[in-house]
Amino acid sequence: MAGWLTDTFRLGWGAFYWNTRKSWFAARGRRGRCPCQVGSDSGRGGETGCEAILGYRSPARFRALCPLLAQRADGNWVCSVDTARVRPFWGRVAAGVGVATLALSLAAILGVFALLRGIGYDVSLVQVAWPPAWRQFRQVQSSFYLDRAREARVAGRMDEALISLSNAYELNPTDHKTGLLLAQLWQAGQPLLSDQLYARLFREHPAHRDEIGPAWYRALLARGDFDAIQRLAGERLLSGGPAPGAWLQAVLFAARQRGEPGPLARLLAEPALPSAVAPLLRLEQALYTAPTETRVRLLTDAVAGETDPFAIYHVLSRLLEEGRPDLVFARLDAPSFPLGNREKIRLRLDALVVADRLDVRADIVRQLLTQPTQPAVCELLSGHLAAHPDRALLLAYAAKLEAEPLPPGESVYPQLLAFFGACAALGDGDLLDTAVRLVNTSAGRDYRTLAALRELFVQKALLRPEAFLPVLQPLPLDTVYALYSRFAPPPPFPP
Repeated sequence: MAGWLTDTFRLGWGAFYWNTRKSWFAARGRRGRCPCQVGSDSGRGGETGCEAILGYRSPARFRALCPLLAQRADGNWVCSVDTARVRPFWGRVAAGVGVATLALSLAAILGVFALLRGIGYDVSLVQVAWPPAWRQFRQVQSSFYLDRAREARVAGRMDEALISLSNAYELNPTDHKTGLLLAQLWQAGQPLLSDQLYARLFREHPAHRDEIGPAWYRALLARGDFDAIQRLAGERLLSGGPAPGAWLQAVLFAARQRGEPGPLARLLAEPALPSAVAPLLRLEQALYTAPTETRVRLLTDAVAGETDPFAIYHVLSRLLEEGRPDLVFARLDAPSFPLGNREKIRLRLDALVVADRLDVRADIVRQLLTQPTQPAVCELLSGHLAAHPDRALLLAYAAKLEAEPLPPGESVYPQLLAFFGACAALGDGDLLDTAVRLVNTSAGRDYRTLAALRELFVQKALLRPEAFLPVLQPLPLDTVYALYSRFAPPPPFPP
């Protein structure tokens, strides 16, 4: 092996050394001593020794550089041509360099490929070997960090997940989904970074604003940033995008929480405002200054000829705020009522509470609990019981979830968090223990944050939604609004 390595090294540098000397010998007209032949020999072919093979363990290997080398019958190695015919063989040098380069490149490619795959990068051989494909490596790195972030999240290592997710997004900022997930995870511990990232996503990915906007709204709503909500929701309404009812609700809710109709007036002055949302905005604006009797009349007149489901639900909810469940019952019992069953049930349950008909409310809730456990029913009950807690009904609800649990996994995490939120509105330790256990059992791991929140709710230490909602995510919007009504009711309209 040592001899082979020595000969190979000699061939490497000798390819250039001897061919250069022979080229210079030929350029000088072959005058003087031939550089590669033994000078004391005759210079005739077959009689003259080869000086270049001195030191080789196997002289035959030199034939790879100079085919003029020949072995006589007596075993001696000689030059097969006369001095005048000695010439260089640069073609062989080029071929050797090419083969060596190809071999080294292949070895390097396979080595790098094996190293990257060993680290965990999902890289293909083409992406390593083909230079134009190297630009894809940032996406490969991003995918690698995304996988690490998912593994860390499943294992509950949120700090590690955030670092990996941040690396993934910085490596591939065109992936708005990664940025969106990072912004959502940042919203609890790093709200400023979360808002900056949401703003960046909103600015750099205009084609995906219909996806980014709702996620940003949820983050702002959890922190109670109503000024930012009004700006975002107003922009979405004026853009004419989908779900105008949801953005109209956001505008109305933010204005109501602040007790300030000014943003409604500014929005109504915008020429780009869709005509379909203007009547409800004008109605809401009038409620801030009208006395009670006038407000009830305005709401009653508005709901009489309304056909839009969102507007009807909103107006009936406002009538409940005015203490008029009778008008709500009359509308709910009317034929061809345009709301779906879920909205009808929620309105009826709320109206029964305002009317102090709690026994009827309890009958409806228990009837709902006889149905198979479904996420939609859980959201409905959690939203209502978060706004109007009742220990007996929550105990029955908890027994239902324990007897017929929702399927395990993160897909039902929001519904189970909503149940936790309903128990939090009551502040009952036993119910909160049940809620924490249900969430942990479904997810297959312990959420220490929920246990900490449980203590604070029992001690009545969390009195503002923005103190706990950023951590208690993702929650269904109905439950979020209900928790606001419980912990931070809006200022009343004038009497």
